[in-house]
Amino acid sequence: MPDGAAQLLAALRNPDGGFPPSAGGASEPEPTALAAIALDDADARQWLMDHQRSDGGFVVGPDKVLNDSPTPLAALALAPGAGRERALDYVVAHQAPALGADDRIPHDPNTRGWGWTSMTFGWVEPSARALLVLKLLRPKAEQIADGNAVMSDRECHGGGWNYGNKQVFGTLYEPFLQTTAAGLLSVQDRTDGIRERAIAVIGRLWRAEPGGLGLGQASAALHAVDRADADLDAQLTALVTGTKLFGDVVALAWTVIALGDAIDLLRIRPA
Repeated sequence: MPDGAAQLLAALRNPDGGFPPSAGGASEPEPTALAAIALDDADARQWLMDHQRSDGGFVVGPDKVLNDSPTPLAALALAPGAGRERALDYVVAHQAPALGADDRIPHDPNTRGWGWTSMTFGWVEPSARALLVLKLLRPKAEQIADGNAVMSDRECHGGGWNYGNKQVFGTLYEPFLQTTAAGLLSVQDRTDGIRERAIAVIGRLWRAEPGGLGLGQASAALHAVDRADADLDAQLTALVTGTKLFGDVVALAWTVIALGDAIDLLRIRPA
């Protein structure tokens, strides 16, 4: 692990026990959940328990927007028990609405996935988060089949993932490092080629997209599938040493997860 990465992360804790997206901000569910996973942190888990909604979800921003995308990460961060089960119940019950066929934006209209907010299309990253957590904690959930279908449907030509569709208005979209890393975590158990294509895309992109969040999550995804890249990890270590990732809590948490014992929590075990 980069020297002091865990200490850097722990030092960004707020007095209320939660973690902000960056130093000086208010505590939020996503950075707090990732820090709880990375540090095995009881105070962060308590913050999550204290801020879980009555319906089991975790929301950022105003209720009318209902950005509930942190909920899968919070479910993974919470200790086994009622709070975790309520969060998982929320994930199962709050998929994105299905959208009809549209030749301008080709997609499988039978898929749903999960959105960033309550009424949006099933985007790649929130769908990948939910799929990963259901595979880890609710492996018999029927929504897993839809999640796998979404990841197949959204896969870019040649592998990896963009933020949403692989094609819009006749243009084939290229994959991005961070979304491909999120996607790889969610399909690490698949043997149909989608996992290997994602690994190859990460190997191609990490030098071209050198930001801390992308590198940290890419390292985590490769470690989860036992395909760690020593050069990527060295670049990530150098970035942490040189910049402290500019106090980005989410990027620091992914780094600590990737290069520490917490990565084991993200590995999907054979059934």
